[in-house]
Amino acid sequence: IDLPGRDLGVNLPTWTGDGRRLVLTRSFPNGTQTMWIAAADGSEAKEFLKAETSSSGQAFSPDGKSLAYSARIGGIQQLYRLDLASGRSRQITASPGDKFNPTWSPDGGRIAYSSNATGVMEIWAVSPDGQAEKQMTSGFERMYHPFYSPDGRRLYVQPSHRNVYRMPAGGGPLEPVTRFPESGLFLEEPTMSPDGRWLAYSRS
Repeated sequence: IDLPGRDLGVNLPTWTGDGRRLVLTRSFPNGTQTMWIAAADGSEAKEFLKAETSSSGQAFSPDGKSLAYSARIGGIQQLYRLDLASGRSRQITASPGDKFNPTWSPDGGRIAYSSNATGVMEIWAVSPDGQAEKQMTSGFERMYHPFYSPDGRRLYVQPSHRNVYRMPAGGGPLEPVTRFPESGLFLEEPTMSPDGRWLAYSRS
């Protein structure tokens, strides 16, 4: 896909629900980052959200009507919800700590994300209207890359880029999913197949 103008890099592609377009983040020489939308066949590309965002991921709601993303306000990364029909964004978190990598539960009732509010990167969850913000993990590990199982019953997390764990979606004890020897282990960006049978990840 050829994008107009000059940028320093493009990352974090996210498919639209119909599979015809990609939303992605572009980084520019002036230090800004904005979201763009591009047709999968390269026939069209344009700025999707003019407000500056961050390279910390975005996610469409299960019904395809909203996009959750992270943007900086007052020096802190907060979560926003973009209504695709109106093009209007609403800030849904205002709590301390930076927020990254939002992911929706399959029923659309919760958005899980990573936050450093406690001084350690932990997994939190919040309702799409910004209510009932809840810390889901605790400890000294760097928790990142949360995602829900397709049936919505489990929330998967990755402590410190090592083995993948899961917990009940509403919170609870962690249980291991992968069991690799952890000396020198580095896993990245785990994701689950739509039927819930397979876990894909990068490993080095």
